[in-house]
Amino acid sequence: MSTRGGPGVGPPAGRVVVVGAGITGLTAAHELLRTRPGLELVVLEAASRPGGKIAGGPVGPLVVDAGPDGFLARRPEVADLARELGLGDDLVRPAAARPRVWYRGALHDLPTPSVLGVPLDPDALAATGLVGPEAVARLRAELDADHPPLVGDAAVGEVLRPRLGDEIVDVIVDPLLGGINAGSADELSLDAGAPALAEAVHRGGSLIRRLAETAGEAAARPGPVFLGLRGGMTRLVEALVAELGPRLRTGVSVEGVARRGSAWVVATSTGERLEADAVIVTTPAPVTARLFTPVAPDVARHFAAIEVADVAFVTLVWRRDDVAHPLDGSGFLVARGARASTDAGPDEEPLLTTACSWTSSKWDHVGDTDHVAVRMAVGRTDDRRWLDLDHDTLVARLLAEADATL
Repeated sequence: MSTRGGPGVGPPAGRVVVVGAGITGLTAAHELLRTRPGLELVVLEAASRPGGKIAGGPVGPLVVDAGPDGFLARRPEVADLARELGLGDDLVRPAAARPRVWYRGALHDLPTPSVLGVPLDPDALAATGLVGPEAVARLRAELDADHPPLVGDAAVGEVLRPRLGDEIVDVIVDPLLGGINAGSADELSLDAGAPALAEAVHRGGSLIRRLAETAGEAAARPGPVFLGLRGGMTRLVEALVAELGPRLRTGVSVEGVARRGSAWVVATSTGERLEADAVIVTTPAPVTARLFTPVAPDVARHFAAIEVADVAFVTLVWRRDDVAHPLDGSGFLVARGARASTDAGPDEEPLLTTACSWTSSKWDHVGDTDHVAVRMAVGRTDDRRWLDLDHDTLVARLLAEADATL
């Protein structure tokens, strides 16, 4: 459940319990404080610290984000929240925006222009050397295609493979969309995971021409695609936590949620039974399923069916002089199944890395003149190899992969 609205919208003054103090729970609490000043509010977080996936801190001499390091600027909600919290002057745009992909033992520039990985210019695609002539010809043919409008939802791969062919999907689209969502383009919902693509195929006609219209509209809007916060995204969490004060309780998990007449009762790990007029649950899907099974089994089944990916980020910091690569860009994605070199033997495992962000190049506030930071991502819904590695082995493996790719 979630609540958002202006004054006069939402539950009457009373008590609301927010379960989970990640960014969703903290933002929900902020909205309640803003719109319902007389409300009694309790925010419960099982972990010892709030913020959920937003975390950060020092790695060597640098301070880095351990979780997300920015947000999509063309959606106004996060930037508006930062401004409400007095952080508007610290919104910053990336210093570098040249993405690449690791494929066939080398880094290649992604073609531009593109929309969510779909190239819009056959000649620009050919110039990257990423795909062969057949794939370029396939893209060129799509310029004059006239597809009927798609009715309903479908997987990204299900729609794009017949239009663009396997090579473009596997080498460009899947590393981008699959990497962002820690999954596979063949399983990702168009409507939920790629709304710009969904709009294009729902309209019908040439996919490339529809996306070019979208790209033109986006280019006409001023401002960057992404924004971050000087000092890191944890500043957003810190500001939200500060306004909550004692309303936030960390180290307290919720054991169950039950109905008592018109009220809700929240049972906590400390033995409390908190009665509330409303409960906002912002926990991960498996936890939400467990909490709602006794009171709303049909809802719980939907949450239980959501597949969750296990992912990890490892940040590495080096002296600038120890890294030969200029790190002139934002980083790179990794094509599924790609190996460290083209002469890898048949027994060599594919890279564990799914993406590498050149953090100190991407954000001016992270690096210094003597050090650089990169962040390696691992894990997808269909690749959980990293879970079999202990911390030291995982770091050693990613150090070796960084050495091979940089």
